[in-house]
Amino acid sequence: MPVEYLSAEQEGRYGRFATEPSPGELEQFFRLDTKALELARAKRRLATRLGWAVQWGTVRMLGTS
Repeated sequence: MPVEYLSAEQEGRYGRFATEPSPGELEQFFRLDTKALELARAKRRLATRLGWAVQWGTVRMLGTS
């Protein structure tokens, strides 16, 4: 039996920021501090480091809304 968890509006917003981030927001939330830089550098592969940093910034940005 299929069950819908998200409304049509929620589905449309899923995986996106509510608005396009400004350059200031990108700098504020996606700049790595010393601790985050250490954590990112601990990842083995370059792609993993980049992916971790993008997720880290995204969580920070979404957590402030």
